[in-house]
Amino acid sequence: MDIASLVKKAKKGDDESFELLIGSVREKLYRTAYVYVRNEQDALDIYQEAIYTAFTSIHTLKKPERFSSWITKILVFKSIDFIRKESRHFTTDDENVFAGLLSSDNADSSLHSMDLEEAFTSLNPTAKTIVLLRYYHDLTTKEIAALMKSPEGTVKSHLNRAKKQLRPILKEGYLYE
Repeated sequence: MDIASLVKKAKKGDDESFELLIGSVREKLYRTAYVYVRNEQDALDIYQEAIYTAFTSIHTLKKPERFSSWITKILVFKSIDFIRKESRHFTTDDENVFAGLLSSDNADSSLHSMDLEEAFTSLNPTAKTIVLLRYYHDLTTKEIAALMKSPEGTVKSHLNRAKKQLRPILKEGYLYE
């Protein structure tokens, strides 16, 4: 069943459809929350808050096919709010943060993940967030700009700079195979 029809059913109060929707994004949501807070328990709390907010406000979703980016936006705002409340700095400089996002059962993939994880340590926090939202969550630059409350051109500039910075690091890696 497609996302749009599940959203329509969930809007009508079908809990099972909502559960299926969450099941399709569960892992990405948790991993994204973890990238922001770097603590398993806090990430789970944020994840649960985001799901509750999505459940209570799914009727406000105008484009059912954009469910994934809509709930990701909710989660990112919850994560940033949490960080502000906890007086932590919004960074993703932990060297092991991206390992969980990029892990795989495949040995070759895990080698590439280690390369990518290493490469991510060279990016600034804003660039990391933009790359994560663009390539891990498949958000458009327009959606990222709205999410980060910054001009689309700025997002494109950060993305291009990040790609230029990552290119030499990953040149021998899987991006060019």
